[in-house]
Amino acid sequence: MAAGSASSLPSALGRELTEKLLSPIYTEWFRTSVRGAENIPTSGPALVVANHAGAFAIDGLITMLAVAKNTERTLRVLGADFLFHLGVNNFLDELGVRPATPSVARELLESGELVGVWPEGVRGVAKTFDQRYRLQRFGRGGFARLASELAVEIIPTAIIGSEETYPLVGRVSGLLNWAGLPYLPVTPTFPALGPLGLIPFPAKWSVTFGEPMIPPSDSSVISAFDFTDQVQATIRSMLLSGLEHRERIF
Repeated sequence: MAAGSASSLPSALGRELTEKLLSPIYTEWFRTSVRGAENIPTSGPALVVANHAGAFAIDGLITMLAVAKNTERTLRVLGADFLFHLGVNNFLDELGVRPATPSVARELLESGELVGVWPEGVRGVAKTFDQRYRLQRFGRGGFARLASELAVEIIPTAIIGSEETYPLVGRVSGLLNWAGLPYLPVTPTFPALGPLGLIPFPAKWSVTFGEPMIPPSDSSVISAFDFTDQVQATIRSMLLSGLEHRERIF
């Protein structure tokens, strides 16, 4: 079935999981505030490009909720490849999360979808707490080339709160290679407290959608790298502004 069809949409079970499990966390635990929702196009394809952080990378789901609660759109979240080797594919499918591959992104955009990407990838969520809110390399410009080829706008997005929700203090490499995981995250409570250590700290989150950025018509590698740098610089500026005006962490 083609991407953008019913198979890529959150199922009835996914909507119920979102409403009963994720929505209370978003609203009550994280007290999420959203700015710039008017910058999300009301129809047609666009790429939401955001910073990535937090040991367990729940920022994609929080951004998905921010879009759902403040616009009439549904954000198609693209997840890292290793997530689809953890035996939770059914859960991801229920939520409408798709693999972060160029072909999937292209198919969704060509179907007119709003697509969320986190170009820092594992490098972003692997940052230790002393490196919080310092953007890592934005991949190899794949999202920028795709935006140019398909002439779709990019919505730069700054997420604040994820770094304090699961503050990463260390990583244990190699231990979970058998499961396809790049490392075992170590936070102040995990794995020391076992499953209880997965309970996130109640940091206050904010999600800011910036003004749309128009990609260059030239989809060459050089243009893609230049545009990637522009997007990264815009998100960095948005993060610095948000942190400067943040009233409290918790």
